[in-house]
Order: sequence, then C-alpha cells, then structure tokens
Amino acid sequence: MNKVAEKGYLYIAYGEAFTREALLSIESLKRFTSLPVALFTDQPQEMVGDKVELYAQIQANHLRAKVDYMDQSPFLNTVFLDSDTVIVRNCDDMFDLLERFDIAIVNDYARKRLKYSQTVPEYGEIPYAFSEANSGVIAFNNSTRTQTFLKMWKEYFYKYFKETNGWDQISFRISLWKSNVRIHHMPFEYNVRSKENREKQRRYKHEFGEDHMESRIIHIHYDSEIHRGLFNMDSLEDLEKIVKEKAVDY
Repeated sequence: MNKVAEKGYLYIAYGEAFTREALLSIESLKRFTSLPVALFTDQPQEMVGDKVELYAQIQANHLRAKVDYMDQSPFLNTVFLDSDTVIVRNCDDMFDLLERFDIAIVNDYARKRLKYSQTVPEYGEIPYAFSEANSGVIAFNNSTRTQTFLKMWKEYFYKYFKETNGWDQISFRISLWKSNVRIHHMPFEYNVRSKENREKQRRYKHEFGEDHMESRIIHIHYDSEIHRGLFNMDSLEDLEKIVKEKAVDY
C-alpha cells in the first residue's frame, strides 16, 4: 500500500469478533487523537462504516495476520495497536520517538520462555536480559532497517509456525535480536497487561523456568537515614531481607 500520511494508527484484525473488538478500541483512541486510523480486516467495509479514515480488506488465514500485513502500513510513521487495547490517555508522543528510533516497544512479562528455548534454537541463544517484547503495541518507522526487520519477523514466524502453534512473540524476539533496528523500550504505562497475565508467569514455572521474572538486582536504600550520613547495617543477610521486603512486586 502506498504511504498516504506522515503518521497514523494501524489495526489489523482477523475475523468478525476481533474486528468488532478493534472498532471499540478505535473508538477509545479517537477520544484522544486527531491522527488518521487505518484498519486492515478480512471483514466487509459495511461492518466498518466511516469509523476509520483508511480501510483495506485483507486475505488473512490465521489469527496473527499482523505479521503478514504490518509492512503494508499506509503511514511513514505508524503506531500499531492490537484489537484488545483500550486507550485511556493521549499517546501521540510515541510518534516523536520515531525521529530517533526505528521501533518502540514495551517488554513482555514473558522474558525468555524455557519451553521455546528448548525447541527454537535462535530463540534459546538470546540472553534472558533481552526480554520478549509485546507485539500488541508497536511504534515503527519506514526505514530500510525496519522493513528488513518486518521481513525477518515474517520469515521466522513461518519457519517456526508449527513449533509455536502460530504464536508471534517467539519470532518477534528473534527478529529484534538479529536485526539492526534502533530499538526504544517504552515504559510499562504504554502497554499495561492484565493481572491474570502476570499471575500466569508465576503458576507455569515448567514453561517459563524457575528463575523467570525473579529479581536480579534490587536498587533500594535500606533506610533514608543514609541521606543524613548514617549507615547502621553490618550484615548482608539483614540488608537483603529488608530490601526484598521493600521491593516492588512487579
């Protein structure tokens, strides 16, 4: 698709239910932005009506149609949003990031899954510290680096379609690692996930690994008295106990 605007929001939805969900997300978005919105869906235009500025009917054959069509965004600078997003404040500032970076993402709760580390070699070789990023909120530009990344994502997605049962997060992480896109990691506020999603990481240690989302570095003073020149702690055991109790439960 030809680029028709400098920047805008993109949704890619497969099936009636996800398209209806996307339309409500678009309604929430339009409360806070005047930028154009594009919707790619396999559903007829009559269902969409005039709720978006740009509509394209796609030939999708699986749930993760975004992998196939994201590179056809009609915008030079795009913010892609999954259908299950609800926008509650203006987030147009994501486009400003694309003046310095090719892609902006938020880390996922799934950092590095043990299950796929054992079945997908390219995924397993990536350090835990390079977390999975959630592919439901992505800001990206139209640079050659970005286009190469999107092509790579598609290739790895289909290479391991059977092993991942069509899940896109695995190939997304591999492609971010292997490409040379300039990545910015946005704060958590730009992609707030559910409590249920977070609890899943705690329950399914067999899939994620025993060390998954366990603290690596705790960055806390044991007490504010240190700012008065006092440090009354001699035992590492006592210090560790205090800071673990004070640490945020992320």
